[in-house]
Amino acid sequence: MRQAMKKILLVSAVVFGLLYSAWAYSLGGPVGNNPKPIPSNALGDSWQAPVIGYGLPGDENAPKNLGEEYRRNTPVMYYAEDASFLDFFGSNGVVAVDGAFTIMNNLTNVSSYSASLSEFPLESRHINFQAQALGLFDLKSFTLGALMEQIGLADPVRYVWTLHDRFHVTPGPACPANMEYLVVQRNFDFVSSPLNQLQYSPYINDTLYSYQIIEFCTGPNPLALAEPFSVDPLADIDSPVASFAIGYGDFYTSLTRDDVAGLRYLLETNNINFETATPGALLETTNFGSTNIIQNLDLGVLLTAAFTNDPTTLVTLFPNLVITSVTTNFQTICTPNVVSTIKNNTGSPIGSPPIFVVTTNGFNCVFQPTYIYTFGNVITNSFSTTTVATNMTISFGQRIGAPFGSPLTTNTTITTITLTNPPSGSYFLVPPGDCGLIIVQTNSGNNGVIRTTNVLTTATNANGFVDSQSIITSFTNRQFLAQPVICGTVAASTGLYPGIENMKFVKSSFDSLLGQFFQPITNNYTMVFVTNSQAMLQHFQRVVTTPDFTFSAADLVPGPGVIPSVPTFQRNLNFDQANVLPGLAGPGVITPSTTITFNKVGPVFFNETVLDNVLDGTPYFTETPGGDVSDLFYLAYFVWASYDGTTNAPVVYPDGASIDNLGNMILVQISPPPPVLSNGTKGISYPTTTFTATGGAFSPPFTWSAPGGLPPGLSIVSNPDNTATLSGTPTQSGTFDFILQLTDSLSRSVQWNYSIIIQ
Repeated sequence: MRQAMKKILLVSAVVFGLLYSAWAYSLGGPVGNNPKPIPSNALGDSWQAPVIGYGLPGDENAPKNLGEEYRRNTPVMYYAEDASFLDFFGSNGVVAVDGAFTIMNNLTNVSSYSASLSEFPLESRHINFQAQALGLFDLKSFTLGALMEQIGLADPVRYVWTLHDRFHVTPGPACPANMEYLVVQRNFDFVSSPLNQLQYSPYINDTLYSYQIIEFCTGPNPLALAEPFSVDPLADIDSPVASFAIGYGDFYTSLTRDDVAGLRYLLETNNINFETATPGALLETTNFGSTNIIQNLDLGVLLTAAFTNDPTTLVTLFPNLVITSVTTNFQTICTPNVVSTIKNNTGSPIGSPPIFVVTTNGFNCVFQPTYIYTFGNVITNSFSTTTVATNMTISFGQRIGAPFGSPLTTNTTITTITLTNPPSGSYFLVPPGDCGLIIVQTNSGNNGVIRTTNVLTTATNANGFVDSQSIITSFTNRQFLAQPVICGTVAASTGLYPGIENMKFVKSSFDSLLGQFFQPITNNYTMVFVTNSQAMLQHFQRVVTTPDFTFSAADLVPGPGVIPSVPTFQRNLNFDQANVLPGLAGPGVITPSTTITFNKVGPVFFNETVLDNVLDGTPYFTETPGGDVSDLFYLAYFVWASYDGTTNAPVVYPDGASIDNLGNMILVQISPPPPVLSNGTKGISYPTTTFTATGGAFSPPFTWSAPGGLPPGLSIVSNPDNTATLSGTPTQSGTFDFILQLTDSLSRSVQWNYSIIIQ
C-alpha cells in the first residue's frame, strides 16, 4: 500500500507540472546549518548531510527554503586580479574577467523588468567546436558562473528535486530493500495566479524535470541521491548560468531568465529581511550644533588665488580651508605689458588738453605651476564665469573744453564693463569637523559692500597732467544666521532592510596592475531602512581595504599521498548567520571578501594500472581531449582558454603574447573609455563614435576590430589617422557586449570590454 501511494504521489507531481510552464531558481546558503536550535523539532537545515548529497567536496552552498535566503546587501563592490593571476593569464585573462562583470553590470533594477522576464533568453550557452575538440574551458564563463553562487543562487537543476530523508526500515532485508525516502523541491517560481504566489516548481527555463533515486548502500558519501532528469529527452537541460553546467567548448553570452528571476527575488525592494549592513560599513549620523552668525565670502578671490598658489600658501591665505585633492600642471602664463601716455592729438588747436592713451606693448610670459583643487568644506552660494566691474579713468588737468589758462581740475569717467575671464560669486566656508550648514535667517539689514580697486596704469607729463585707469570690482558681504550640521559615524546597523535592487561591480587594481598592494577606496552609498513601518534613508561609508573579489591562480592539485583530483577552481563564501530566525536556516547575508582561485596546473593526464599491473595509457594525440576512446583508465583534463562564437582561434593559457600585452593595458588609454557607450535605437542610425588610443609604445598603423558581439548593423572601421569609427544602423534590439581590440604593426594588441544597449 505504501509503495502504491508513493507511485501515485510521483505521478501526481509530474501531471501537476504539465499544467504550466515557467522558469525557476534555487536559493543558496550554508550547508546543513542550524545556527539557533530551539526545544522543538525545528532544526533548521541540519538534515542536509553528506550521506544524501550535501556538503560534498567542492560544495560551498546548499539549497534554502523561501524566506531563508542569503544575499548580498552591498550596492557597489570592487574586484581585482592579483599578481599570480596576471602572471599566468596576462591581458586576455583580465579581459575575460572584465567581460563577466560587464554582463553583471548591464543589469538594472531587478523590479524594472517585465513580469515574464522576456528580456532574457532561456538558453545562453553556446559551443565553440574547435575549443570543444581541444578540451578547453572558457575563463569568462567560469567567472560568470562563480558570480551566480557569490550573489546567492544555488544550482536549480541539482536541487529541483532533492532528498530530505533516507531511512532503512528494520527488521527486514538489507539495503537496497526496505529503503524509504522523502524528496523535496528547492526550486521556486513566481506563478501568475490570483495570489501571485511563489511556488515550488519542477520547471527550469521551460524545461520540465522529474527524478530518479540512486542508492549505493555502502561506500563513501553520498549513499543516496535524487537525480533530476528532463522529461523531454530533446529539451535544453542545465541551461541556467547558476547551474554552472559548462563543458569543453561551452561559453555563456548572458544570464538566462532563470538566473534573473532568482536575482529579482533576492534583490527586489519588497523582499525585506532582518539583517546587518556590510561589515566595515559605517552608518553616518547627523546632529545639529548651536546657531551662529556667518558671512559669505568672495568666491572670485578664492578661485583666482587657487589657480596659482600651492596648497601650503593657499591654506595660509584662507585659514580653515580643507583641501581634499590637488592636481599640479605647468603652463605658460602671459601678462600684457600696459603702457600709458598723455599726449595731444595730431592737428588739435594750440592749448588743447592732452588725452590719456593706453596701449599694449607685448606680453611678459613666464613658465609657472598652476593648480586644480577639490575642496572639502566650500559651499558655493552663487557662481558666474564672468565678473561685472567698473572701468574708472581719472584725469587731473585742465577741464575738457575750458579756456586756455583755466585752473587744473579732476575729471572722472566711469563705464560698466564685463570681465570674461575672472569668475565671481560667493561661498560659505564650513568649519572643520562640520559637514554642512543650514541657513536659518538672512540678516538683510547688515550688508556691506566691499570694493577692490586694481590700478591698471598711470601717466604724467611735464605740464602737470596726471591720468590713471582702474578696474573696480565689488562684492556684497552678507550676514546669515546658520546652524552647523555635525556628522559622525557608528558601526553598521542591524534592522529591516529591503533588497538593494541592483549591484554594480567596479574594477580596481593592485599597485600599477602588476604589484600586490591595494590602494584603499572609500565608497559612500545609501540604503533604505524600515522602522516603525516607515521607510527611511540611511547613508553609509565603507572603506574598502581589500577587493571584495580577488582573482588568483595556483596549482590546486593536492599532490602525492591522496586520491588524484583536478578541481577547476576554488572559492570561499562568507555567510553571516547572526540574525537567522530561531529554528530556521536563514535569512542571512553574504559578506566580503572572496578569493576565486583558478587552477593553473596546466594539462594533466590521469593514468591507472589495470588488473595485470600494467600501466595503461595512450599518447595524448591519439585521444579525444577530456574523454577516453580505447580504455577506461586514461583521461585528459581541461585547459583554460578564451573563445567566443566567431571563427577566431581560441586564446589558450598561458599565452606569451597575452602576458606581454599586460604592460600595454597599463600604458594605452582609450577614449571614450569603457564600458558603456551611448544607447541606440533599432532602425535609426547610431551616432558615429570615434575611438582614439593614446600612450604606450605601439607602432602604427593600427588595426581595430570587434571580434563578435556588435549589434547587427553596426561595424568598426579603422581610419588612416589610426582612430576607429563605430557606425551603422542597428537591426536588432537588446544589450550587446563586445570586445574592442587594437592591434599595432608588430601584432601587439590591447582589448577593452564595451556594452551597447539598442532599444
